Amino acid sequence: MKHFLLLGLLSFSAFGSERLTDSIPFPFYEVQREAEGKSNSMMILNSGLASLELRLQLIREARNNIELEYFIYGLDESSKLLTQELVLAAQRGVKVRMLIDKSAAVFEFDKYYAKVLSEYGIEVRYYNSAALYRISSVQFRNHRKLISVDDTKAITGGRNIGNDYFDMSPSFNFLDTDVYVEGDIVKTLRLSFDEYFEDKISERPKFPKEPRLSKSPNMEKYTQRLTDAQKFIKRTENDLALLNQINELGQSALAKIQKHNCPETTYTTDRPGGNFSTRLIKKYSDDFRFVRKALFDKINHVNKRVTLASPYMINNKYSHLLMDDLLNKGIEIKLYTNSLASTDAVYVAANLYLDVPKWTREGIKIHVHNGLYLEGTTVLNDAIKKAKWGVHTKAQIYEYQDPSLNEIMIGTYNIDNRSNHYNNEMVLFCRGNEALIQELKGNIEGLMEEGYEITAAGEAVDKEGNAVNVMGANPDNKLLMKLITLPSWLLKFLL
Repeated sequence: MKHFLLLGLLSFSAFGSERLTDSIPFPFYEVQREAEGKSNSMMILNSGLASLELRLQLIREARNNIELEYFIYGLDESSKLLTQELVLAAQRGVKVRMLIDKSAAVFEFDKYYAKVLSEYGIEVRYYNSAALYRISSVQFRNHRKLISVDDTKAITGGRNIGNDYFDMSPSFNFLDTDVYVEGDIVKTLRLSFDEYFEDKISERPKFPKEPRLSKSPNMEKYTQRLTDAQKFIKRTENDLALLNQINELGQSALAKIQKHNCPETTYTTDRPGGNFSTRLIKKYSDDFRFVRKALFDKINHVNKRVTLASPYMINNKYSHLLMDDLLNKGIEIKLYTNSLASTDAVYVAANLYLDVPKWTREGIKIHVHNGLYLEGTTVLNDAIKKAKWGVHTKAQIYEYQDPSLNEIMIGTYNIDNRSNHYNNEMVLFCRGNEALIQELKGNIEGLMEEGYEITAAGEAVDKEGNAVNVMGANPDNKLLMKLITLPSWLLKFLL
């Protein structure tokens, strides 16, 4: 079925007479143009601390409504500060809604925290609480990332809520990219949030009830869990000290970032509710998977260069057909992703290193992050610089012979089978502002330069041309990667 779908997509390429996005309904797809009276501006957020500080500022400025939607919402310092600001907003009378994916692998913000927040009027729902024994349905995750305020300002992109996404972890951090957007398109983002929040797959938590017997073991567990959740929203002196440090460093980083108007803004997202039944009974590819349609429409019309940044890069035979089509048309392809030394997913690296020799022989230019701190990244202290660093940016640049057609994409979509088929994603495009496009291009090319380039011989060199380890700087899990290469390849369709 997917094979025929892709052949159909390529047939559109041949005739150029239809756009796949023509079939996507509002609010899952929207194009807004400055020439038609729609105003939008964007700001690229590469600094984790700046991105966290801007989120805190948006919450403080909120007057009517705040929507948060995340795949991962941790229980650490950054998420604690953010949650405390949400409580303060709710106390001011702001309507606050949170949608958190309930993936067993990463879920932390449980019913005790939801119960405590409900006492302040904050409504929490969980996306897809399917039990693990539902082997197929449990695969369909909500990978979207959004904070939206008053229908006028929003942030989306690669970052979840947790220290490692805001350059605050002493052990592992992600070099990531968010986009701040303000203007008319934000209401469309919020309307799509409503679709997710109200869908039957998003459930209200069943709040824990106090055990009847005051001296039972269950009472002790209940009391401790509830106490932990209550402490999470109570601001301490240590919290204030950290908040002040983030404010100072984050605001300094924000002051260096330029905001750009966007003459043509496009937004698209997948439809919520996908599971085993919808895949069997409904036209799942046509009626649920919208982001990949928009990406194909964009990539299909490029006539010069495509630059793709993705932390996880798994090419299947269908997407490989698309890359072959681009190469046959003389279009340059540049890829930026994680090496073994910089990834948090060894099983993905196992597949990457199987494919890299073929990709380089075909002429695709591949750069990988080396696992090291990137000079110039704002951090809280020098100890964080010594952590392992990976890339988490999900961005694409489409370049044309006519530069006025150049366009960028920033969103939550990874180049892998999960984002293509299982995970719900969201992305923003901007066309028509060359300064914004060149800023993102400079960011990605700067990362490429500081990383390692993989040569046609399957080896790697650094920016000075010195031979380096193709698996990154000091990879410590080569044996594990070798052991899981075969099972990772067999399960590639799930990665």
